[in-house]
Formats: sequence, C-alpha cells, structure tokens
Amino acid sequence: MAFQFIQLTNQNVGAVAQGGLIPLGSVTRRYACGGCNQPVLTASTTGNNTVTINEAGFYEVQYTLSGVFGGTGAATINLLQDGATLLTATETVTAAGDTENITLTYIVRVLPACASVANVPSTIQVLLTANTLTAGVSNLIVRKIR
Repeated sequence: MAFQFIQLTNQNVGAVAQGGLIPLGSVTRRYACGGCNQPVLTASTTGNNTVTINEAGFYEVQYTLSGVFGGTGAATINLLQDGATLLTATETVTAAGDTENITLTYIVRVLPACASVANVPSTIQVLLTANTLTAGVSNLIVRKIR
C-alpha cells in the first residue's frame, strides 16, 4: 500500500543540543492509495528521526515546532533532504525559557533513479542549528503532490 501522505507528531520533544536532529515523533496519520504495492513514504524514527521517500515525485513538506528554547537570540531550524539544507527558519528568543513557534513549508523534488545515480530513496530531517531546545511539540506532514 502506498502512502500518499504521512504525519508524524511529537507531543514531548525533549532536549536537543545545537547541531542535533529534532525528534519527529510517531506516525499519527497516513493516507494510502488503493492498489499500490510499494510504500511511497515510510517513517524511520529510531536514531536519525527520518522520513524516507521511496518514490520519485514532488512532495510538500510542512513542519511546525512550538519549542521552549534555552538561550536568547536566534532559534534556527533547517529542513534537510539527504543531509543538505533546503530551507532555514529563524525566530528570535528574547529570554531563556521562552516558547517560540517556527514553521517551514517547502516543495521537495525527488528525481527518479538512473543507472549512475541513486536518487531514491530520499530522506527528510529537521536540524536545530542555533540555540538549544529544552522542550516542545512538533508536527511534520509530507504529502505527495505529483
């Protein structure tokens, strides 16, 4: 069965150091097309906190984080595809312990594999690049659009 979208929610994001991957949580929703025999989207949340895309196409990725940050200044997250930064979002934390909401939305393209390049599977991750996260709630939706 091929999932056309997948949602992961983490109601209890723990501490994340600067430079760490943000835990994506567990699968809370999936939608599958009928008659498909290969998963389009799979979620791997052990270790790397990763969503794996197993089919070429265009995907809308929406990520929201409501986080309590440990320091003042910029709180920055990066959306990664295959380890490369696609998009960065920043909010300013005025006092340690403040809660900030950060949202990223991006269209990801996964090219088909060919004899010389293995484009599929492709991975999606969220990296905390500035500040430290002490607690939070997050939601990730990856939806195939074409």
